[in-house]
Amino acid sequence: MKGALDRFAIDDGRHVPNIVIDDDASVAAGEACYVAHCSCGNATRPAIAKELALSAHMEHVSTRLGPSRGPDWMPLGVRLTLLMIACLALFMATQFGASLVIGNRTGAEANTIWAGAILLGFAEVCILTVAVRRFIAPTKL
Repeated sequence: MKGALDRFAIDDGRHVPNIVIDDDASVAAGEACYVAHCSCGNATRPAIAKELALSAHMEHVSTRLGPSRGPDWMPLGVRLTLLMIACLALFMATQFGASLVIGNRTGAEANTIWAGAILLGFAEVCILTVAVRRFIAPTKL
């Protein structure tokens, strides 16, 4: 049974089962009854076997997690392509804004603005990628 609990891993860590014997239900039933307490605060109804308590816990987890956030109808390659297009558009918009700011400036001042725009563009692209990572490649099964 320990092996089944080791394989049971949820990425958010909020649904870890703790299977214990329920004393009240055991006395009422006349035999050992198990209950799975979830780390999220939910407890399943008493079951006669540990496997049944774990199965009830798995049902609880599957109703809480739901489907992944990413659009299941869109393949991963298309989602990555859309992300790359959005990143390129954001980077190009930053460079266009920098060229407007540079205007008639020349020399070190223009080069400094241009270098700052490049760094800002990379930072914006990184922030966008981190912000939409759950929609592109969800980690929930």
